[in-house]
Amino acid sequence: MADNATHHYISSFFLVGIPGLQAFHHWIGIPVFFLFALALLGNSVIIITIKLEPSLHQPMYFFLCMLAVNDLALASSTAPKMLSIFWLDAHRFDFSICLSQMYFIHTFCIMESALLVAMAFDRYVAICIPLRYTTILT
Repeated sequence: MADNATHHYISSFFLVGIPGLQAFHHWIGIPVFFLFALALLGNSVIIITIKLEPSLHQPMYFFLCMLAVNDLALASSTAPKMLSIFWLDAHRFDFSICLSQMYFIHTFCIMESALLVAMAFDRYVAICIPLRYTTILT
């Protein structure tokens, strides 16, 4: 008996953007760009401030710095493609690029959840066991 399956290879996707609003994509890209730039600027300020200020070299601020780095990576994995669709009409999206973008988005979301759990544990130890805080977290 012969194999009765049909195998298709998806080489690329065609992303429309926001259906029905193609005429306004240039205008929609402006707030997306400003939010992306604000995310880059704000998280960079947090990272630089924690790196340069010696009094902020404590576990809570290291967690905050890691969260800012994670937010930088998460914003950088989605916003450039959105802006290229809105401004450059780059609607073709290769399957391999889509797969890698999905991987990075999900990985950074999982890392963000793990960091928030670690930050919650840090605060729990600081509040409930303050005398052993430095011993436990170092």
